[in-house]
Formats: sequence, structure tokens, C-alpha cells
Amino acid sequence: MHVIKSILILIFVALIDSPVSAADETPVPRTATTATTEHEPFIRQAFELAIRAGKKGNHPFGALLVHQGKVILTAENTVNTDNNVAHHAEINLLTMAKRDIPPDVLRESTMYTSTAPCMFCCAAMWFQNIKKVVYGVSYETFAKLTGFEDHGLHCDQLYRETGKQLGFIGPVLEEEGLKVFCHWPQDAFRAALIKQLDRLGVPGCQ
Repeated sequence: MHVIKSILILIFVALIDSPVSAADETPVPRTATTATTEHEPFIRQAFELAIRAGKKGNHPFGALLVHQGKVILTAENTVNTDNNVAHHAEINLLTMAKRDIPPDVLRESTMYTSTAPCMFCCAAMWFQNIKKVVYGVSYETFAKLTGFEDHGLHCDQLYRETGKQLGFIGPVLEEEGLKVFCHWPQDAFRAALIKQLDRLGVPGCQ
């Protein structure tokens, strides 16, 4: 337990204090939820943010905060354009939230992410007292996509190990979410990723 908390502190200091560029000034349309598809509109908005990030040359990941059924903040991955490996969509979102959103509102908000958050993002969420996360693409499917075996600590495990509760919901619209990775930036990893998308039944990526 003490080791996990020490790791959390180190990750938090390294990530949450990094300055974030204003990468998502264009607002994402707010969408009302329904009883049967409560999460889908917001997950689709996370996918839209991820695609927007990819078109800018960043990794295609997006995140948003929802409070009382309304989107209050959105963010994209800006790792490449900011030249900062810490600028994941979730980290960018929480950095802005720390500055712009009252703590009580943040605690009551739900975070939606295009893909299940990595350990670093989960640590930042833990510190910011995020209590509910809904994700599109699962850890398991993302591991298949990248070809790397998943040995990381998942968000729900991190919270459980440290005695905090987390509503962790997903995957939601995972098949749609896989298409987002067609917008992966031009780098050494793209060709292999596109081939794997085709193997997973996601055709049409170029």
C-alpha cells in the first residue's frame, strides 16, 4: 500500500503540474442522454475529440467531463504538438479542471474517455477524486491492437488497492472506438497498427 501511494505521488507531481496548451478551444456539441443510451452520446464525443487529435498529428485519444448531464470540459491528446509525453487527453483535462472547475463539481462529474485510461492518467484521476469513469475501448482490446501484452495497473485495480471507490464502466461502443485509431499519426508504429486494425475487422484505414 505504501509503495503504491509513493508511486501515485511521483506520477501526480510529474504530470498534473505540467502546463497544457489550449488545444481544444472549439467546443464539442452537448448531447442530451436517454435512459437506454445514457453513455453513448458522450463516448461518441470522446471519439470525436480523439479523431481531432489524430488529425493534428497527435495520438487519437480524447476525454471529457460531464456534470448533471452536460459537458463541462473537453480535452485532446497533445503529446506530439506540445512535445510533452505527459500530455495525454485525461491529464490535459484534469489540469484544466484543477484550474477552472470547483472541487465539489469535479467530484460529482463523470469522466468519459475514448480508451480506458493508462496508469499515469488513473493516478491523476485518483488525486483529483474522480469517482466515475466511462471508457470506449477496453484495456484488453487496446493491448490486442498494439501487440503489447498488458501488464499495467488498471484504474479499478488502482482504486481498489488504495481503498477508494470507482465506478468504472465500459467498454462502450468499442467497435466504433477502434475506427478512431485509423487516425493514428504518421510514425514508425502506424503501419503495424493499421495492419492489426484490419485483422481485428476494421477495414478502410489508409
